[in-house]
Amino acid sequence: MRCIGCSGSGCEECNNQGTVEITQCPLELVTPDVWEIIRLVEFYEKGLPPVAGGTLNQAKVFNDAAMFVMKEKNYWKAKLGIFS
Repeated sequence: MRCIGCSGSGCEECNNQGTVEITQCPLELVTPDVWEIIRLVEFYEKGLPPVAGGTLNQAKVFNDAAMFVMKEKNYWKAKLGIFS
């Protein structure tokens, strides 16, 4: 795939090739801190900012449950063709 460090122009990260070869599942390359940022962004999109009184002040079990419910709702809406 095109190198995200240089957008394909060539850099040290891609050995000036402009591309990188992925030889494992891309999900294995995502670190836990990046998953946390992704989760916080998803909550932010729903109106829950990562600030005191927002997402950061909720119990992890609640945040995990809320994320599960949101993903299930999205799955079933897509499967049933509900676009609202």
